Formats: sequence, C-alpha cells, structure tokens
Amino acid sequence: MIPMWRLTLRNTLARRARLALTLIAVVLGVTFVTGSLILTDTSQRLLDEQFRTSTAGVDLTVRDAAAFDSAMGVEVERDPLPATLVDRIRAVPGVAAARPVVRGQGLLSADGKTIVPPGASLLASWEPAPVGAFTLRAGDPPAADDELVVDADTARRHHIELGDTVTVRAEQTESLRVVGLAGFGDGPGLPNSTVGLVTLPTAQHLLKLGGDVSEVAVVAADGTDVQRLRDRVEAAIGSGYAVSAGQDIAASSAAAAKTQVDHLQLMLFALAAAALLVGALLIANTFSIVITQRTRELAVLRAAGATGAQVLWSVLGEALLVGFTASVAGIGLGVATAAGLRDLAGAFGITLPDGGLVVAPRTMIVAFAVGVGVTVFSAIGPARRAASVAPVEAMRRSAAASAPGGRVRTITGWGMTGIGASSLVAVLAGSGSLALVGAAALAAIAGLALLGPALTPRLARLIGRPLDATGIPGRLARESAARTPRRTAATALALALGLALISFMTVLATSIKDSIQRSYTEVITADYVIESARNEMLGGLSHHVHHHVGELPEVAVASRLRYGHWKDGAHTNALTAVDPVTLPRVTSLRMAAGDLNAISGGGVVLAERAARERHLALGDSLPMTFSRTGTQRLPVVGLLRDRDAQALSTDYIISLDTYSRNYRENMDASVFVKVADGVSDAAAKKAITAKLADHPTAQLRDQAAAVAGRTMSIDQILGLVSVLLMLTILIALMGITNTLALSIIERTREIGLLRAVGMTRGQLRWMIRGEAVLIAVLAIVVGVGLGIAFAAGTVSALGSTAELALVVPAGRLVLVVAVATLAGLLAGMLPARRAAKLDVLTAIATS
Repeated sequence: MIPMWRLTLRNTLARRARLALTLIAVVLGVTFVTGSLILTDTSQRLLDEQFRTSTAGVDLTVRDAAAFDSAMGVEVERDPLPATLVDRIRAVPGVAAARPVVRGQGLLSADGKTIVPPGASLLASWEPAPVGAFTLRAGDPPAADDELVVDADTARRHHIELGDTVTVRAEQTESLRVVGLAGFGDGPGLPNSTVGLVTLPTAQHLLKLGGDVSEVAVVAADGTDVQRLRDRVEAAIGSGYAVSAGQDIAASSAAAAKTQVDHLQLMLFALAAAALLVGALLIANTFSIVITQRTRELAVLRAAGATGAQVLWSVLGEALLVGFTASVAGIGLGVATAAGLRDLAGAFGITLPDGGLVVAPRTMIVAFAVGVGVTVFSAIGPARRAASVAPVEAMRRSAAASAPGGRVRTITGWGMTGIGASSLVAVLAGSGSLALVGAAALAAIAGLALLGPALTPRLARLIGRPLDATGIPGRLARESAARTPRRTAATALALALGLALISFMTVLATSIKDSIQRSYTEVITADYVIESARNEMLGGLSHHVHHHVGELPEVAVASRLRYGHWKDGAHTNALTAVDPVTLPRVTSLRMAAGDLNAISGGGVVLAERAARERHLALGDSLPMTFSRTGTQRLPVVGLLRDRDAQALSTDYIISLDTYSRNYRENMDASVFVKVADGVSDAAAKKAITAKLADHPTAQLRDQAAAVAGRTMSIDQILGLVSVLLMLTILIALMGITNTLALSIIERTREIGLLRAVGMTRGQLRWMIRGEAVLIAVLAIVVGVGLGIAFAAGTVSALGSTAELALVVPAGRLVLVVAVATLAGLLAGMLPARRAAKLDVLTAIATS
C-alpha cells in the first residue's frame, strides 16, 4: 500500500483545481495579517528612530516640571525656563555642555503661499552637533538674526533655494533669508512637517519668549555617570524642574506618537480576524464538499486496510499543505501590501511615517501560525466525518445531497440564537452595555451557523420564489440551493458576515454623525465658526484670531473655545474652556442646575451624565489633575444638559481664566461669530475673510462646514474600514464560486440529463447564476439584518454616555444590497460557463 503521506501529497496535487479558491482565500487572510503586522512594526520602529535621533547627542534634558507628559497621543506644553538656569546647570561638575533650546510653532510662506503641512510647522533654534538633531545638507547654519535654515524636504517640495526669502509666522512675523538646507538623521526632514531653524535670539523673538528658553540640553563630560550627573543637576536647580535622560524623553515622545498607530493596529487586526473567519467558513465548506465527493475513494482505502486515524490525518495533511503554501504566498504579498495599506491609510487622513519596511521574525511566525492553524482547524470537522464512516456505509452514501443537521445541533442553535436575541432585546430596553452587545453578536452568529442547515431549505424556497418567474431554470436553482442546506448555509453565512460588518459600520457611523449634527445645530446659534483647517485635537488656532475678528464692526460678538486634557486617576479626559459672558450670545445652552457664569470663580460645570456617574451635585468638588499645576479640586457650580455638553464636545466646562492658570497651551479651538445687526452675511463674510488673511490656517465655516469638520474623522474611518472590509466580501464571493464549481462536479450526470431532455445552454447558465444570486440574497437578508440589529444595540448602549438615536441610511444600504446582488451574479458566471461546456453524452455516462 502506498504510504499515507505520499497519498496525501498525490491527492492534494490531483485536486489542486478544487482547492485553488480555498488557497486564495487563505492567502488573502494571511496577506492581511502580515501586512498589518509589517505596517505597525514599521511605523513604530520609524517613530522610535525619529525620537532617538532627536535626542541622540543629549544625555540629559531639563524642562519645566509637569504632572504628566502626554495625553491622548498629544504631548503637553510646558512653561519656558529662565535663561539664568543655563549658567547654573553649566556650573554643575560633570557637565561638558549645557545648550539652551527654543522650540515652537512657525508657519513658513514662500512665493506668497503659506505652507500648511499635515503635521507640525516646527520653528526651533539651530543647535550644532552633538546637541542638534538636524545636519546641514547645503549652505551654512544661521548666524545672523535674518537667516533661516529650512529642511531639505520642504525646500524640494516647494522649490525653495538658497538665497530665497521665506516668511516665518509665529507669535511675530518676519521675512528671513534662506542660508542653508538641513536633514533630520538620514532623512531630508521630519515626516509630514516643515522645519525652520534660526538663531537662538531670533527664535526667542519670533515666539515672544524674551530671554527664556524651552529646555536645556545637557551633555555629560567623558567618564561621567549620567545617573549621578542627573542627581547633581536636580540638586543644583531645585524643585520645579524635570531632569530626564535623553533616552527617556525619546521613549516618552515615541509612546505618545504611537497612540494613533496602536488604534490603527487594533482596527486592522479586527478586520483581519473577520477576513480569516470568513475564509475559515470557506475552507470548512470546501473540504466538506470534497470529502463528500470522495466517499467512495475513502471507502476503498478503508477496505484496503487504512484505519480511521490514517484517513483523518490524510485529510488534515491536505489542509496542512494548503495552509503552508498559502502562508508562504501570503507573507510575500503581505510585504507588498504593507506599503499599500500605508498609502490607503494616508488617503483617508491617517498619516504614518514613511520608510523601509520591517519584517520581524514574529511576523513570519504569526503568519504561518494563522495560515496553517486556520486551515487545519477548519478541516478538522470534515476530516473527522470522513474518518468516522464505515467502509460499507461510505460505499452506499450518496454525495448528491447533505442532511439538514442533527437534532442536537438544531436545539443548540436555537438556544444560542435565543441567548443572542434576548441579550440584544435587553440592551435595546436600556439595561445593557457594549460588552453585552458583543456577547449577543457572538451568540447570534454561532446560533445561526448551527441553525443554518435546518433553516436554509425553507428560507431558500421562500426567498427564491421570485426566481419562479424565470421558468424552470429558476425553480431548479431554488430547489438546488434548498436540497444542499449545509453548503448553502455555510456559503451564505460567509458573505453575510462581511455584509453584517459593513451594514453595522454604516448604520453606526450615520447615527453618530446625525447625533453630532443635531446637537450642534440645536445648541450653536452662531452665524459662523472659525477653526483650524488642520482640525488639530487641541485647536491649532492662533489666539490673535479672536481679537482681530472681535474688533470688526461687522461682528457683534466673537466667543472662543479651547480644549485641554486632564488626568482622572489612570484615565485621561478632555475639557472645554469657554468665556461665560460671551458664550450665551452664540449658543442656546440650557442648564439643568446652577449658573454658567459661576465658572468665572474657578468652578466647573458638568454634563448631567458625568455628574450622575460620579455621584456629584452642586457644591461638591471634583479633583482634576493638570499637567502644569497638578491636582486641583474644582467646585461643581452647574450641571449642563447632556446634548448641550455634546455640542461643546466634552462633559467638563471651565472658564478661560481657569484654563490659563492650569495650562501653558495658548491656542484656540473655535471662535463662534455672531454677525452685527443690519450687516448682510456677504459683507460680514468678506470682512472676516480679509481679517483672516494673516492667519493662513484659520478657516471660516458656516454651520454645515463646521459639522462636516467634526464628523470628518468618522467619514475617514468608515471609508477605510469599508474598503478593507471588501476583502471579506471578496473571500465570501470566492466561496460562492467555489461551492458552485464543486457542485458542478457532483451534478455532472444531472446536468447531462437536463441537457438531454431539452434544456439549452443559456437556460443552464441561468440556473447556475440564479443559484448564486439566491445564495447572495440569502446572505443579504441575514447580513444586513444582523448589521442593523446590532448597530441598534450599540447605539442604545452608547446612549448611556451620549444622546444617540438610530438612523438607518436607506440609500447606502440599498447600494450595499445592489452591489452584493450583482457580485453574486458575477460569482456564478464561471461555474455557469463550466456547466454549459459539459459534453452531454459524457456527462450522462458519469457515475
């Protein structure tokens, strides 16, 4: 007898066409996982290198002390240091050099056009090596007050050459002459940023620091222990300052910058898991069909002496070969995909550092574990069924139909579905959480997977009734899907999962956007809003904008908002700072208790929900930890209606005066503008726009544009997720094609007989395509239904933290349904063509 491993290899190669689509599905899943790992590893390594480069020659950095370094991925701004501190540090034994450093924001303008990068517009004092991270690529360092060095990347992109005049806009605006071009480490500049380097006095002048500096970079003398030097410096300058090792600064800055990468990694892994789950259903279905078609062959093996265990391992061996081959191909494609994912994320507003890709050994291990593991695990069920059948029973078994499922399976399926449905009802009734929604979704999906074979015959005949209008081919398509319930259910469920995810994301995103729009337009009564075109998290709008616009005779009132972060134990929360005098004139805020004006005395207004969660009432105090001043206990002076707080973007409202005492940041987030009586909108808009000419990043928006700016990130995430979810749809459509293609093999005699009694090739093609469309429609009904149901549950669960109402975007969902139906039709084209090409006499003679 041929050794089983040789037989396994021979069977795999002999049936490579049948396993081809399964192989492709695994390849796509592994590609997604590999690309995600490579992308996130690369981004994290590049960020580490970037911040290590910025502190490479610095042993210690002295900055103003802060209670925490960063929050929500944003580093806190610290107070400047007195220039006298530099001499005190230089006098410490073991200090080889102590260089004052000034750093801030400064926009560059060349040829009359302001350069607004996606990232930072850095203005800094020039520091030579080893302190400075920038190195000259051309020209000279700045030596005079009117000289400027620009990063080489910005110079290339905007055609800036040595000798050109560039305008720098910071707290002061000056025109400087470009004397040099600089690079950052091995690169031509900082990613997605502009860099302007000037002399120390020029930087202090442009940023209005007087003689103060941002930080002091300390270089230890040769042979000096850095830790001991740090202790000596701390003792020499006293409390109120933070003395940190350069590598610690780099690690802290990189960790803050990696927050966005971490969120992207989580999203990519979730989508990769969805793709692999859909692929696993396809794998299990394919092996189940192939095993059914090979029952006679397996019976011969059993009769010849092969044990059940040998048959089991033979089938699993085929799965192992498929998984291994797919993993190798998936890793190769994953490397190419990583760059594509980076570009795709950039197209949807998620900017990642650019550089060489990192393929870590862990990535290879995970890719093989995923590819081989998912394939082998998915084949266990079919392999066990093949091994458990007695030879004689297998000889007599028909491969033409599959049973609808056992009683235990059906009962278990109803139980799981019932648990999922009841949990969802509990959430919709207001007594559930997001965790319960997730558990309900898992239970419902598991229940439907178990119930599929039992429900499919009835659903297929019901949903497929419209096919009867096409005549006999349509009725045969309906009956064909109904009489093989296991494979039809598995194929439809794979597509349903992808459609459920897309429907879920679409409904949830639309509901959130609608809630934001309704709360904003209901509360904000301003005629215009001025915001940064870059939509920075903390604002990015110069504080001069408020003063300049407020002085216009066309403007009745200009009221500004600021955002900040504060620590709440181990968590980080956001707050909004407002002017309690002018804000009521541009909003229609409704207080549930207290008075907004009371925040002028240093208090805080809470959203009703936040007060309920914290069990706080008027007169109580809320401990809030600020990076600049540490923990402060602010008295609760008012409670604001939740929807009104949502319009102001946070649950915690303080005054601008309280903000200035606790924050160093001096940037506004929004300026609400009310037009003066008797002034037309056109005249007001013209006057405001002219005033904003000196503030290139300031953008005048009406309410619709302001809402669009607030929901832009939702659109970006929805767009990115929808594009990536198309991978799961593609894999599921392969399942339809694969299922029908394999069914053609076992229905060869049936097809021959249909042709012999008069069915035309066209009718046969339509019968196969009709079956594909029926599977797709079955998936649409289940998938879209699940997506809407669990989006409703999620909206209900989120309603405990924000006022949300379910909004079902009928137009978008109709588009999803139309695309899925068309895709189902296309998925049946290849099997239909193959069936139509079968020779009638040969097909009839097939046993």
